[in-house]
Order: sequence, then C-alpha cells, then structure tokens
Amino acid sequence: MSVAVEAPPLWSPGREALRATFWLGVREVRTVIRTPAFFIPNLLMPIFFFYIMVGSLEEFAGRSGFTNWKGFQLPVSIMFAVMSGSAGLNMVEDIESGYFDKLLVTPASRLSILVGAMAADFLRIMAQAFLVAVLAMLTGTQFATGVGGMLAMVLIASVWGLAYSAIGFAIALKTGNAQATQSMWALFIPFVFLTTTFAPMEALSGWLATAARFNPMTYVLRGMRELTMTGWDAGELGVALVAVLALGSVTITAALLALRGRVR
Repeated sequence: MSVAVEAPPLWSPGREALRATFWLGVREVRTVIRTPAFFIPNLLMPIFFFYIMVGSLEEFAGRSGFTNWKGFQLPVSIMFAVMSGSAGLNMVEDIESGYFDKLLVTPASRLSILVGAMAADFLRIMAQAFLVAVLAMLTGTQFATGVGGMLAMVLIASVWGLAYSAIGFAIALKTGNAQATQSMWALFIPFVFLTTTFAPMEALSGWLATAARFNPMTYVLRGMRELTMTGWDAGELGVALVAVLALGSVTITAALLALRGRVR
C-alpha cells in the first residue's frame, strides 16, 4: 500500500526556509564564479557601449548644449550591465539535469529555490553595475551627487535589473528550455531603445516620444540622470522607484506563478 507524502508548502516561514534560501543562493554565486561566460560579456558590453558613445558623440553633444554627456550616457550603460540575458539559465540547467526535481523531494521551501537564485542574480548584477560606475568615475565622469549618488544609482539600477531578471526566471520555470529563456533578450531591445537612450525626452518626436512615455525605463533613467547631472531630487527618484515597483509587481508575480506551476 502506498502512502501519499504531502509536499512542503510553497513557503514555510522560519529559520529552515531562510537557511535553505541562503545556501541555494550561495550555490548560485559559486556557479556564476565558476562560469565566467555568465558575467564577463555582461560586463564588457556596457563598458564598450559607454566609451563608444562618449568617444563618438561627446563633441556633438557639447555643441548641442550638453555639459555632462558622460553623465547622460552612464545610466544607459549601467542598464546594459543589469539587464543581461543570463537570468534563469542556471535554473534551466538544473531543470534539464534533474537537479531541480531532486530539490523538490527535500523539505526545503519551494520558494527558497526561486528566492535564492534571484538573490544571487541580484548580487551579480549589482557587482557589474558597481564596476561600470567606478570605471566611469575613474575616467572622468562627474556625479553632481558625489560617491553617495553613484551608490544610489547602482542600487536603483540593480533593483530594476532584479525586476527585469524575473522575466527570465518565469520563462525558465514555465518552459524548462534554455533557448526559450535566452529569448528574453528580445525584450531588451524595446526597453533600451524605445526610450531616452540617445536624447532627452523633449528632443524626441512622433511615435518614439509616445513609446518612451509608456516605457517605465524612461523614468528610471531620468531619476538616475538626476544623480549624475543635477543633484538629489526626491520627486524624480520617487518616480524612478515607482517605475521599478510597477515592473517588478508584474514580473515577480509571473515568476511566482511559474514556480507554482512547476512544483505541482
């Protein structure tokens, strides 16, 4: 006679759940460190973009009235660093190898699997954003708000990156397929280029201006640029955080629903 064993709930608050989350996150960090291909391209691309944009357009931007073109472009480069296409790929590998199923037969909280992975991804993207920002400061980029503003920019961008990475985790959990998870890169294009990447909002026109108004990244960039070009503006920073929360409320909910479907 078989005996049905009740699976652990999606989330069991307590010390064991936190412990499982911590160690699963540590495992993810170790995996990233051992696999440089997960983070080196995501670090090189924003640095390359920043210096290409500065080297090719800084003089033109100066004639157009920009006094801090580096400060205008740095937030975009940091967004490149935090919106990498590798989110969820480790989880797909675990699903394909059967390791994910092994986790499901342990008493660990199911939510710990997702939270641990996302926490590790947050640390990765924050480290990438910090390195890009520090390199930019060392090569002459000026922050109107100083080092404190640089740290605030890295934090805002990293939280945005976490909300964006939840899309990758949702696809990974829903499909269990690496190719499908990598397809989230296609979402990067409209997020980054249908916004104020190359010019301020007042310089855009037509359909591009309309798209930028509806793109939440526009408001995150605006808040970050206040830190480099103007100063501390609680209103703009508040709007940026609201945009982050709006994206995160959708993407993290999708990831949680995908997790629930995967563990049933």
